[in-house]
Amino acid sequence: MQSRYLILSVLLAAGLTSCKEDPELVRKRDEQQAEITRLKGEVALLDEKLKEPVPDRTKDLAKAKEQIETQTAEIARIEKEIASLEAKKAAAEKDFADYRQKYILKNN
Repeated sequence: MQSRYLILSVLLAAGLTSCKEDPELVRKRDEQQAEITRLKGEVALLDEKLKEPVPDRTKDLAKAKEQIETQTAEIARIEKEIASLEAKKAAAEKDFADYRQKYILKNN
């Protein structure tokens, strides 16, 4: 009978000591609950954003494509003009070199 009381008292003592809440674990649990609440709020915001219809950007895309075509044509025109001006410059430089060759300046 004494052994029964001894076993019962040991089990009761072990049970009572394990029922205490560890302050570190309580702190971690509270932090985790706060993090869960924050994440639930973020998920709710994202769900609301997903429910909103996506704006139609077709007109903007068409306008952008039109601008690209216009600017591409402008670039091609300017590149042609540059090539023409470079050819004129080369011809003028050649004419000037020929002129200098023909009329050599003499220093005093």
